[in-house]
Amino acid sequence: MEIIHFNTLIIGGGPSGSSCGIRLRKEGAECCIVDRRTFPRTKLCAGLFTHKSQQCLRHLLGEEDYSKAINTSLMSQEARFSLYRGMDELVTCDLTDRNLQPKQLRDTDCRIMLLSRPKLDEFLLRHFQKMGGTVMEGDALKAVDFESKTATLSSGRQIQFDNLIAADGANSSVERLLAKHDSSFKKRPDDALCLEINVDREDLNMDGVRIYFDIVPNSYAWVFAKGEKTCIGLVKEGKEGKESVSQIMTSFCRKIGVKNMEKYPLKGAMLPFNSLMEKPAYKDFLYFIGDAAGLVTLPTGEGIYFALQSGVYAAESVLSQLHTEQYLKKVEYLHRIIHRGQYYQKLLETPRYISFLYRHASRNARFITYFYLTQIERASHEAFWKVVLRYKIGK
Repeated sequence: MEIIHFNTLIIGGGPSGSSCGIRLRKEGAECCIVDRRTFPRTKLCAGLFTHKSQQCLRHLLGEEDYSKAINTSLMSQEARFSLYRGMDELVTCDLTDRNLQPKQLRDTDCRIMLLSRPKLDEFLLRHFQKMGGTVMEGDALKAVDFESKTATLSSGRQIQFDNLIAADGANSSVERLLAKHDSSFKKRPDDALCLEINVDREDLNMDGVRIYFDIVPNSYAWVFAKGEKTCIGLVKEGKEGKESVSQIMTSFCRKIGVKNMEKYPLKGAMLPFNSLMEKPAYKDFLYFIGDAAGLVTLPTGEGIYFALQSGVYAAESVLSQLHTEQYLKKVEYLHRIIHRGQYYQKLLETPRYISFLYRHASRNARFITYFYLTQIERASHEAFWKVVLRYKIGK
């Protein structure tokens, strides 16, 4: 079988891989995306699309194609954001209430945007194709010769490359193959397990975005209104198997009143929750991006922004000829945001801080709104005391 050559081979057609490919094609660079699935594909993801994600995608696609992407994949925009302790409501914030919004954001749409990942992923992959990029769907990566820079697919096709982009998710095949090839390569820590179901509104009709503490140890569960569906999910760290996590999820669904549970089999996926890859590159040709690099922030589990941005960073590094050296410098910005999120996660795992939140949340809807809109919707790596200071000055 003939060996094909591409300057850049991207393994994985999700947002990280597609954003990398789109950025490369904007400069006319030769590249190919390989994905083991055929699109549209089922994708486990709550679909939180923050303001920083919106800005990144708008810059990548341009205003016209950005609008097409959103119109294709938008499920809902929610104004209500609620925190719960168990089944007890702590606070509900109306993000459209000008009295709660930070002064600098009062002229913006502050609602929480929720997208359909299958639709967004397909739009981005097809956009890459329209730009002249090559796509190979339904063909998994089988092997990589890291010395000759040759990838072998399950179909038997072989692809030579100058640059390899690992955009193949939390269970990265590239990471696994590289660890076998070079024992000095440091793998990411273990991933966490995410469970999710999307139920019909007639079986559970809840508005807004609701976050539930004290359902999962040191983590949280969520309920999002998403168009005709209600999305329910949770994330569990640790070594417990899917069976024990399923019991927690089933119990939670019963407590919030889901009807006809038998209609909705639980779906699980690994999420790189607190499993950041310290050095997401290898030599001068291999880049790990998105979930494959552990680029997910705590405590929200947000990954789309980091997927899009790391894909762009990898493409720009390839184009610059500075290769992985430049990529590692660029991705430090994302690491700083994630490290700040890890700090907030530790606060939530500290009894005295979570007790403080439980006691005071109901009287501090304005600060919680401020924190959400400035620290989660937008990129930030400020220390918590600076957040509080800025809030008090603005107040």
